[in-house]
Amino acid sequence: MIEGNWKAGVSDDIFNSRRYDRGDVRILADVREKGFGHHKAVVEDLSCSGCRLNTPMYLNPDRTLYITIPGFSALEARIAWRRNDEYGCHFVNPLHEAIFDHIVAKHPSLAGNR
Repeated sequence: MIEGNWKAGVSDDIFNSRRYDRGDVRILADVREKGFGHHKAVVEDLSCSGCRLNTPMYLNPDRTLYITIPGFSALEARIAWRRNDEYGCHFVNPLHEAIFDHIVAKHPSLAGNR
C-alpha cells in the first residue's frame, strides 16, 4: 500500500510515459533532423507514444526528428533521452492503436527467436 502524497511535485508525464503497450520490433528506418540530411536508424521498442532508436549518428536533442518507417508517413518526434547509440523518442502525435498493431505485426523483432 502506498501512503502519503507520494506523487507530490512529480510531473504527470512520468506516470503516463508507459501508458501504451510496447511492441518488440526491429525496423530499418530513415531519420531526418529538421534542417539536416537523412540517415538510417533501427527502430526498436515501439509504442503509440514513441520508440527507441539505435544509430551511430549523433542526434541533437534540441532538434525535431522525422522518423520514416517503410510504408508510412514520417513521424515527428523529439528526443527524451540518450544512452550511447540509443535514443528514446517521443512522438509529437501518438500513433493510432490500429497503426501501432499493423506496424508490430509487419515488423516483429527476431530477438525472441535467437
